[in-house]
Amino acid sequence: MSLWKKIGVVEHKEPGKKNTLKPKENTPKYGELFFDFEGEPNEPNLSESGTSFPSKSISVVSSSYLEDTKTQFFGKKSAYFSGRRNQIHLSVSGNSVFGTHPDPFSISIPLRMGEQGAGSVILDRTVYVKGKKYGISLELNEGKPTLFVNNLLQKTDGRTSSFVLESSVKIKRQTWEVISIYFDTLNHRYVLFQNGIETAEYENNSPDTIGFGFPENDSTPLVLGKSYYGNLDGFHIHKGEPETRYTKFESVKYDDDTKIGTMEGNLTISPILETKYSNSILQQIQWKIDKPQDTMIELYFRGSNQKFNESSSLSWTRIRSLTSDLPKLRFKFYQWKIWFRPDPMGKTVPNIQSLSFDYTEQSPPDTPTLFRLDPNNTKEDQVCFLWNSNHEKEVQNGGGYIIHYGLLPNRMVGSIFVKKNKGNELRKIDGNDENSSFRNKRFCVDEDTLITNIYIPEGQLESPEDRNLADQVDFSKKEKRGHLFQSGLTYYFRISAYNRYLNEWDSKDQRSALSPPISISFPKEVSNLK
Repeated sequence: MSLWKKIGVVEHKEPGKKNTLKPKENTPKYGELFFDFEGEPNEPNLSESGTSFPSKSISVVSSSYLEDTKTQFFGKKSAYFSGRRNQIHLSVSGNSVFGTHPDPFSISIPLRMGEQGAGSVILDRTVYVKGKKYGISLELNEGKPTLFVNNLLQKTDGRTSSFVLESSVKIKRQTWEVISIYFDTLNHRYVLFQNGIETAEYENNSPDTIGFGFPENDSTPLVLGKSYYGNLDGFHIHKGEPETRYTKFESVKYDDDTKIGTMEGNLTISPILETKYSNSILQQIQWKIDKPQDTMIELYFRGSNQKFNESSSLSWTRIRSLTSDLPKLRFKFYQWKIWFRPDPMGKTVPNIQSLSFDYTEQSPPDTPTLFRLDPNNTKEDQVCFLWNSNHEKEVQNGGGYIIHYGLLPNRMVGSIFVKKNKGNELRKIDGNDENSSFRNKRFCVDEDTLITNIYIPEGQLESPEDRNLADQVDFSKKEKRGHLFQSGLTYYFRISAYNRYLNEWDSKDQRSALSPPISISFPKEVSNLK
């Protein structure tokens, strides 16, 4: 599982526990800041998903909280705050959201209130200028979220005004709830949400209200958990409206206008993996999964003997059964992908603890044995060879042999892999000549055989059973593949066997190693030489 390539999926690694693969959590895609508290208390991580929202104008000045691995809204742990002893100070000076004329923005805070948290200051950024209080403060008053906005509405005469958003709905104790605040600075509308439901709103349509903004050159930090007892996780600041349905995972979206429901789910794709030999075949797939009710998980597979890349158009096959009706394709390179879908409410997700593919590799045949010259050959214009038949059924049924020759023992300059039958058609060398036996496969080479293999006429070897051999030659032209024997020289011969899956383009490994060389010297007539 260490080879997973993650696309919208999280791989969890914990000491003493097996890795798991599951859909990513519903973290924001864009933003100014996202804290999931997966890092150390003195330097919390910006993003559990690995996609951070770096902002040069937002930075951690100081941070103090307790790690809580027993409860979390995102990831594997959350931050626990215990009154004034634990706080996070963020420098937001220079950030446009906290400037004099910010675009509409949202702040979202998943929280889990402790027993003492009913009276708390969760978020605060206030400053006193000439005795006047400016800024925002999100507090819990008897468990009810209340947002104080102090002197941030700007008037035509230079004055400023304040307002309060006070919810009538109490936050439940020991339960994760999400508070979101939407600052619609263009329409002077400010909304407080609890778990995606609007609980308080303030709208100012007064003609003398001209803007919303923080004091100029304000270096006051934004304090998170200023005076709070409980857990925080996934603190998020971003431009635009907040999520109206804030769930831990992706949930179903329904469009009232089109009457269409959608849920994209999450996808993970493996790197392109490789078997040792080509023409491997899937036998079974094994995985250990946890699939809660109403979730979905689908596995796809693709493979080829030819190397492909991740953007390849090579088609995917959905795996319907792990043991039967598996893809029948043969491959050396393969890849898998998994599609995860949470339950419709976005509360639970499937996950995978292990995944493995069992396949049978097509190993190359053994080297033919007892390759030797036929001592009983009486024809001077040909050389005949004997060898033992290979035992592999892939050689006996559709495979064949190649006789290699050269001028040095370890340097072959030509190959003989086809013969002409009685109908003058080209066929593979299988050793099944007359009077041949299992232990005495036989084939003879003469000048006509060499010419046949050196110049293969265009359009030959196109029958289905010879397709793999035909792929070895270029039919657009006659191709030279060796030379004729010459008198007065010693030639060395070696033989190899190949499976019926041999293809010179993508399955060269389906040919055996070459046998040890044997030699023969062709006599040279010197009687007429001076």
